[in-house]
Amino acid sequence: MLVPVYRGSRLLEGLLEALGRDPYQDKEVLICVDAPTEETRGLEPRFGWARFIFSEERMGKVNALNDAVAESTGDHLLFIDCDIRLTQEGFIGRVSEELRRYELVDIKKLVARDSALARLVSYDYLSSSITNMMFNRLVGRSPQLNGACFAVRRETFERLGGFRRVVCEDLDMAFRAYKEGVSFRFADDIVVENVVDPSLGVWVRQRRRWSIGLGHWMLEYLPQLLLNALRNPHVFLAALLILFPSAPLIAMSVALPNDVFMKLLSLALILLTSFHVYLIPSVFFVAVFLVVMKSLMAAAVSYVGTGLVFLFGARRLGYHFNPLEYTVYFLVYNPVWFLMTLISLVSVVLRREPSELDWKV
Repeated sequence: MLVPVYRGSRLLEGLLEALGRDPYQDKEVLICVDAPTEETRGLEPRFGWARFIFSEERMGKVNALNDAVAESTGDHLLFIDCDIRLTQEGFIGRVSEELRRYELVDIKKLVARDSALARLVSYDYLSSSITNMMFNRLVGRSPQLNGACFAVRRETFERLGGFRRVVCEDLDMAFRAYKEGVSFRFADDIVVENVVDPSLGVWVRQRRRWSIGLGHWMLEYLPQLLLNALRNPHVFLAALLILFPSAPLIAMSVALPNDVFMKLLSLALILLTSFHVYLIPSVFFVAVFLVVMKSLMAAAVSYVGTGLVFLFGARRLGYHFNPLEYTVYFLVYNPVWFLMTLISLVSVVLRREPSELDWKV
């Protein structure tokens, strides 16, 4: 097991206690700590069975993990972020068993719903799980994974060249594994819990980083993404709609010909004026009503369609679904995330250089 830490984490102690209690015998735990705090250093004597690797300078997650893998000895590599809680008995043994049958295993993450923001973020995790389950069943591979907790065989990790120095190292590895035909399983019967920072500022900084990383990822792999999408168009299109359920609403609002409609309406107003000037307010009322109805219909179709997918996905995968929460997620949270991704993609295309981020690559 390899656990990356920057400075410290209030959940690290609990994670180490859970790893220590796990009955799996042949386990090797490496804790990679960049710029450690005194509190984090104080954990080392308490958990003597784990190996702490401290770096006074900030190496970055990718460098720290690649170095830790080189120093580890196991045939199976399990990566766990320090904001993860282990809640399932025999967790390590379950993961090890899956790695005997598959080369790459993504593990289902639930979200600790302890804040308003966490409850909205949980729908992100649900959409990711639905997408992975769909790819797993229909294609047998997945071009994405959630790097907060996943496992891979050492030989596969080395064959893929380890983590590359990119912002979204997990997404990058997932797509390289997808292209190479690496056998994959989304383990929806193995569960961990992710704890979300309740700060909106932290969320914005994290999503800005992810959106820029996603932009670089899309730019680098665009030809291969399009080629694979053409081979399985129904799966890739469905995945896009699940990850960004608000995308159809935004697309329909832009695509429907308001401009043509308003030009025709203006012509009708001119003609009606020649008959009676008092007809103008009535025509304007009808025009505004039709425009509003068009937008509402686009929103309703997108909302109901994606909402049903999320509802059935939540029931199948054991996630919580609340209609009011999903409404806020659909109308506010997901559009913001979708627009951040689009803006970052345009920024990456125009500048072709990473933006300044609070992140070491």
